[in-house]
Amino acid sequence: MMEEFYVKKITEEVFKKAKDKSASHKKYALAKEVEAATGLSYRTIERTYDRYIRRKDEDYNPSSNTIEEFCVYLGYQDYAEYVEKHKAKEPDNGPLPSSLKDQNETQDSSTGAATKPGQKIWRYAAIFGTFTLTLLLVLYLIIQNKTSEVADSENCMTWTGRFYKKTPCSKGSYSTYGNTIEPYDEKRFENFKRVEVDITTPFFSEQNQKPLLWYYKNEQGEIEYYTAPGLHPVNGKTLKAVTEYIVEKYVPIHQNKPSSFVRE
Repeated sequence: MMEEFYVKKITEEVFKKAKDKSASHKKYALAKEVEAATGLSYRTIERTYDRYIRRKDEDYNPSSNTIEEFCVYLGYQDYAEYVEKHKAKEPDNGPLPSSLKDQNETQDSSTGAATKPGQKIWRYAAIFGTFTLTLLLVLYLIIQNKTSEVADSENCMTWTGRFYKKTPCSKGSYSTYGNTIEPYDEKRFENFKRVEVDITTPFFSEQNQKPLLWYYKNEQGEIEYYTAPGLHPVNGKTLKAVTEYIVEKYVPIHQNKPSSFVRE
């Protein structure tokens, strides 16, 4: 599942980028700026703005597809890549003392006893040796883990909300997207995607008029369009071939672009 912390951070970055590109910083103008670069409607973008920027509409939670589109708008491949690159770094250890207070003889800070230069060198050598061994052990574990992941990385895939992504089978039953991890299917991986449509979208083959898209009507009454037949990637229900009736009833006659609308 997507973490609230990252969803809020992603939303803030999206609207910061939109402000840099838009002459107006009003909510509607920013939403239309993001809409023009994504497959999202400006109303969905405005509701997300109210939820995380204006701290209103607390009951609204954006869909995983909305956040995936936001990540793509920010220049990332998907939500998982964004999270991976924004994980907090571990704090660095402070530097060791750069010089000795006395080249001939100093006092041990813990006991107050005099310490000869040779004894201090051995002490620092022991500290450095321990640090080096620890670093080598950490590097070894990282390499072993990466090797294991590479060996396993081609065997499974998971649905991101827009397309399938390869993932190691060892990650468990569910991915970070909240969807099941399933065996890799090359045909479905390459051909099955969810797409946004408008009146210019080719719904039928010019040669034989067979459908080129398949659809599913979700619980909110919205139509989801997919590029291949089969089962819905989340609930397993059978997708239906698109028909002229579906196109006429659900696809708007105007393109979903800022230039297609007049706002007073």
